[in-house]
Amino acid sequence: MKKLLVLSMTLVTLIGCTSQKMMSIYHTQGVEITQNSSGDDIVNKYTTSIPFKTLHASLPICIAQELDNNPVVLTSENYFGSPWWYSYNLPSQQSITLNRGETIKLVEGKQVVVNAVTDYQRNTKYFVSYTLTATRNQHSINYLFSNIKQAPQYTGSINDGFNNVKTEQRSHPDLVIEALNKEAIKIQSCLLK
Repeated sequence: MKKLLVLSMTLVTLIGCTSQKMMSIYHTQGVEITQNSSGDDIVNKYTTSIPFKTLHASLPICIAQELDNNPVVLTSENYFGSPWWYSYNLPSQQSITLNRGETIKLVEGKQVVVNAVTDYQRNTKYFVSYTLTATRNQHSINYLFSNIKQAPQYTGSINDGFNNVKTEQRSHPDLVIEALNKEAIKIQSCLLK
C-alpha cells in the first residue's frame, strides 16, 4: 500500500511538471506546425487574408506607420515565471537589449516584406518577433507571418533572447496568433482610412 501511494504521488508530480500541448492551435486556420531540431512542435507560419473593397492608402506606407521593429529589452528582474510558482526579484542580474534593425526589408510589386515585433500580456509581458510578407491581391491582403519567435520581458536567470513558439499551453501559442492578428488588423485599418 505504501509503495502504491509513493508511486501515485510520483506520477502526479511528473504529470504536473509537464506542459500539455494546446490542441486547439493544431486546428487554428492558417497555422502551420513543424518540429524544431529538438523534436518539439512549434508554430512555423501563420497566414490570414483580409478582404477589402477599396483601399485609400499604400500598403508600404501603412506598414511603415503601423508596425515597428524597435529594440527590445529583456531583463531577469521581477521574474513572474509560472502561475504555480512564486515570483522573485533578481536585482543584481543584467538586462540585454536586442537591436532589431530596419522594419521594411523589401518592397517589390504588390509585396512588402518586413521584420517587426509586437507584444502580448499573460502574467507578464511577452515580445513576439516575426517576418511578415504582405501581398496585395485584387480584393484582399494576404498576411504571411513566418520566423515567429517570442521572449518574456522578465526572463529569470536564463536570458537567451527569442525562441520558437512551442505548441505547449505554457508557451501561449493562441495569444501569439492573437497578437499577429492584431498587427494585420492595424495595417488593414490604415489601408481603409
